[in-house]
Amino acid sequence: MKAGPRPTPPRAADPGGGGQLAARVDFARRVAGTTRRLGRLDALVVGHPDLVKAAAGAASLGGARRVPVLCYGADIWRMPPADRALLTRHPLLRPVTISSFSAGALAGLGLARLLPPGVPAAWRAALLAEGGRRRPHAPVPTVLSVFPLAAWEDKGLPTLVEALTAVRAELGPVRLVVAGRGPAPGALHELLSATPDAELDESPSDEALARQYATADLFALCTRTRPTGPRPCGEGYGTVLLEAQLAGCAVVGPAFGGSRDAYQEGVTGATPVDESPAALAEVLVGLLRDRARLTRAGRRGAEWAESVTRPEDHLRAVFQVLLDRAPAPPDPAVPAGGTAPAAAATSPPPEQRSAPDRPRTLPAASGGWPTRE
Repeated sequence: MKAGPRPTPPRAADPGGGGQLAARVDFARRVAGTTRRLGRLDALVVGHPDLVKAAAGAASLGGARRVPVLCYGADIWRMPPADRALLTRHPLLRPVTISSFSAGALAGLGLARLLPPGVPAAWRAALLAEGGRRRPHAPVPTVLSVFPLAAWEDKGLPTLVEALTAVRAELGPVRLVVAGRGPAPGALHELLSATPDAELDESPSDEALARQYATADLFALCTRTRPTGPRPCGEGYGTVLLEAQLAGCAVVGPAFGGSRDAYQEGVTGATPVDESPAALAEVLVGLLRDRARLTRAGRRGAEWAESVTRPEDHLRAVFQVLLDRAPAPPDPAVPAGGTAPAAAATSPPPEQRSAPDRPRTLPAASGGWPTRE
């Protein structure tokens, strides 16, 4: 995306979370300093909508021709009016988001370009490998849900627990596994300790999480949708749904939000009609009762998710959406998966050396699409 050595992006203390004014001023100062060092910019990629003011100034300073602003999740609804106005009116700033739902939420700010999140190549390979070792369904079915454990209420776990009570009344025992980045709040421990056949896997390793995906009968993400109020929330995409399908697990997505872009309704997964426990229980019963259907959905899910998460396709999409061009062809002197010869690494040819007048791309933040829920 740029010539010369990769710059270290400036960082601020919690730049996207409403940090202190001093931190924001310091962040803007460092962005400006980095822009001056780099010279003329081809593009300035803004990793969070809270950074549009600093980005607008840096874009003018560096002569950037395009400034894509990555917008996703509740950040879209939390955007202050002044930032929304700047994003709408600035001639270079343009929103980029992760799903058709999120693009609709940004409709008032102009036409947003879509860039669905990618899955890191090594993690994708691990999920596909675990999925390839799936065993026949166990007598007691397992429902898995994965999310950051601090967000357990926004991710709809109380609704899932209530729905499973109705499912057990109709089908018998059902095991619930909750996994995600911890630490888990005390209230979450209390809820699961009072729930039959419930387990908590706190901050599992990648290997352990891939195994959880591959051994579950059904994956459920039940995110609540609240675009207004003191704590807005919603699912911008739901990357964990892709992860589950890569491991061969059928999925249930949230009733609303952007997750329908992450699976095929009626083929690899299903969606409740609303966010009520009764609607979720109806979908869970329908899937868990027909184990052959679950197997087919999981197999189709793995095939579909593999086809839409290929790293080379995602790299091409990143360049096309952010820079309006295709990535450069690979250097024939560098073997696939290898590194350049030592001489080339220490003494690049003149046309590849950093120069003040060559176009660069500066990431205004180290953010980007979250690849793990």
